[in-house]
Amino acid sequence: MGWPPKVGETLPRSAECRYEQVKLDDWVLADRGHGREWSRVLHIGPEDSGVLWEAIAAASLEAPIANVRDRGENGVVCGIEIELTIKGRTVPTTVSWHYEREGSAPRLATAYPTL
Repeated sequence: MGWPPKVGETLPRSAECRYEQVKLDDWVLADRGHGREWSRVLHIGPEDSGVLWEAIAAASLEAPIANVRDRGENGVVCGIEIELTIKGRTVPTTVSWHYEREGSAPRLATAYPTL
Protein backbone atom coordinates (compact mmCIF):
# COMPACT_ATOMS: atom_id res chain seq x y z
CA MET A 1 0.00 0.00 0.00
CA GLY A 2 1.56 3.27 -1.11
CA TRP A 3 1.02 6.86 -0.17
CA PRO A 4 -1.35 8.59 -0.55
CA PRO A 5 -4.12 5.99 -0.14
CA LYS A 6 -6.06 5.11 -3.27
CA VAL A 7 -9.72 4.56 -4.04
CA GLY A 8 -10.56 0.86 -3.71
CA GLU A 9 -7.84 0.13 -1.15
CA THR A 10 -8.58 -0.33 2.54
CA LEU A 11 -7.64 2.39 5.01
CA PRO A 12 -3.96 2.27 5.95
CA ARG A 13 -3.58 1.37 9.64
CA SER A 14 -7.36 0.88 9.97
CA ALA A 15 -6.87 -1.32 13.06
CA GLU A 16 -5.40 1.74 14.80
CA CYS A 17 -8.17 4.18 13.92
CA ARG A 18 -8.88 6.73 16.63
CA TYR A 19 -11.27 9.52 17.52
CA GLU A 20 -11.53 12.50 19.79
CA GLN A 21 -14.48 12.36 22.18
CA VAL A 22 -15.21 16.01 21.52
CA LYS A 23 -15.68 15.19 17.81
CA LEU A 24 -18.34 12.58 18.63
CA ASP A 25 -20.02 14.67 21.32
CA ASP A 26 -19.87 18.11 19.72
CA TRP A 27 -20.33 17.25 16.05
CA VAL A 28 -21.21 13.70 15.01
CA LEU A 29 -23.90 13.24 17.70
CA ALA A 30 -24.71 16.90 18.38
CA ASP A 31 -27.75 18.75 17.06
CA ARG A 32 -25.48 21.28 15.35
CA GLY A 33 -23.86 18.42 13.45
CA HIS A 34 -25.45 15.09 12.53
CA GLY A 35 -27.19 14.31 15.82
CA ARG A 36 -30.73 14.68 14.52
CA GLU A 37 -29.99 12.29 11.66
CA TRP A 38 -28.60 9.62 14.03
CA SER A 39 -31.55 10.10 16.37
CA ARG A 40 -34.07 9.72 13.56
CA VAL A 41 -32.62 6.63 11.86
CA LEU A 42 -30.89 4.70 14.65
CA HIS A 43 -32.53 6.18 17.74
CA ILE A 44 -29.16 7.03 19.29
CA GLY A 45 -27.81 10.14 20.95
CA PRO A 46 -24.73 11.45 22.75
CA GLU A 47 -25.13 8.83 25.48
CA ASP A 48 -24.49 6.18 22.79
CA SER A 49 -21.14 7.54 21.60
CA GLY A 50 -19.25 4.42 22.71
CA VAL A 51 -21.63 2.11 20.85
CA LEU A 52 -21.44 4.27 17.72
CA TRP A 53 -17.64 4.41 17.86
CA GLU A 54 -17.30 0.63 18.22
CA ALA A 55 -19.60 0.07 15.24
CA ILE A 56 -17.73 2.60 13.07
CA ALA A 57 -14.31 1.22 13.99
CA ALA A 58 -15.32 -2.40 13.31
CA ALA A 59 -17.00 -1.64 9.99
CA SER A 60 -14.06 0.50 8.83
CA LEU A 61 -11.47 -2.27 9.10
CA GLU A 62 -12.07 -3.74 5.65
CA ALA A 63 -14.12 -1.05 3.90
CA PRO A 64 -12.74 0.14 0.58
CA ILE A 65 -11.88 3.80 0.22
CA ALA A 66 -14.52 5.62 -1.85
CA ASN A 67 -12.72 8.96 -2.23
CA VAL A 68 -9.44 10.63 -1.32
CA ARG A 69 -8.86 14.36 -0.83
CA ASP A 70 -5.30 15.58 -0.61
CA ARG A 71 -5.29 18.64 1.64
CA GLY A 72 -1.62 19.46 1.11
CA GLU A 73 0.12 20.31 4.35
CA ASN A 74 -3.15 19.52 6.18
CA GLY A 75 -2.93 15.83 5.32
CA VAL A 76 -5.25 13.49 3.47
CA VAL A 77 -8.93 12.76 4.03
CA CYS A 78 -10.34 9.39 2.98
CA GLY A 79 -14.06 8.73 2.68
CA ILE A 80 -15.63 5.30 3.06
CA GLU A 81 -19.18 3.98 2.77
CA ILE A 82 -20.19 1.38 5.37
CA GLU A 83 -23.31 -0.15 6.89
CA LEU A 84 -23.84 0.21 10.62
CA THR A 85 -26.19 -1.87 12.72
CA ILE A 86 -27.06 -0.47 16.13
CA LYS A 87 -30.03 -1.40 18.32
CA GLY A 88 -31.31 -3.73 15.61
CA ARG A 89 -31.41 -1.03 12.94
CA THR A 90 -29.10 -0.86 9.92
CA VAL A 91 -28.19 2.28 8.00
CA PRO A 92 -25.74 3.11 5.21
CA THR A 93 -23.17 5.51 6.60
CA THR A 94 -20.53 7.85 5.21
CA VAL A 95 -17.36 8.16 7.28
CA SER A 96 -14.39 10.47 6.70
CA TRP A 97 -10.96 9.69 8.10
CA HIS A 98 -8.13 12.21 8.39
CA TYR A 99 -4.46 11.30 8.06
CA GLU A 100 -2.25 14.05 9.41
CA ARG A 101 0.71 12.75 7.42
CA GLU A 102 2.06 9.58 5.86
CA GLY A 103 2.35 6.85 8.48
CA SER A 104 -0.18 8.34 10.90
CA ALA A 105 -3.22 6.41 12.12
CA PRO A 106 -6.62 7.51 10.76
CA ARG A 107 -8.58 9.94 12.95
CA LEU A 108 -12.36 10.21 12.65
CA ALA A 109 -13.30 13.46 10.89
CA THR A 110 -17.06 12.86 10.60
CA ALA A 111 -19.71 10.19 10.21
CA TYR A 112 -23.35 10.48 9.21
CA PRO A 113 -26.15 8.27 7.97
CA THR A 114 -26.74 8.37 4.23
CA LEU A 115 -30.27 7.53 3.25
